[in-house]
Amino acid sequence: MLESFAPIHRPDSTILILGTGPSVVSLQKGEYYGFARNAFWPILSDVFAHPIDTYAQKVELALVSKLALWNVLFRFEREGSLDSNYRSVVPNALIPFIDEHPALEKIIFNGKQAARFYDRLVAYRPSPIQFFTLASTSPANTMRYEDKLVQWRAALVE
Repeated sequence: MLESFAPIHRPDSTILILGTGPSVVSLQKGEYYGFARNAFWPILSDVFAHPIDTYAQKVELALVSKLALWNVLFRFEREGSLDSNYRSVVPNALIPFIDEHPALEKIIFNGKQAARFYDRLVAYRPSPIQFFTLASTSPANTMRYEDKLVQWRAALVE
């Protein structure tokens, strides 16, 4: 089985962004959203006006913006990188993570599949945290970048 990464977070994170599990390229690089055509980091860079030339700058962007990044899945079997190819899944310990971050105001799912896995495997929606399912930043989602950016900006800063 493949394994996800440890979360990127700070104790006072206000937004938790959850993907399903890392892509093949992300796993090879050991980086969240490591596939060059994934729009995740460019969107965050545009929203928060922060450079993303290196992975260290990407992590810094998340941390200074009080974002936490993690995946719904801890261990999984999947052929390739498509969300439709998951076969066996084990969730991350999201309930204690959420409870240990009392400043959380929003949880954002990066795509419908992340939300589906969360609802099926975790199903923890404490109030007053707001939950948003946004367009996947993956290039497999063919929505225009500009449309994804509008959606993500609204959820991140409004």
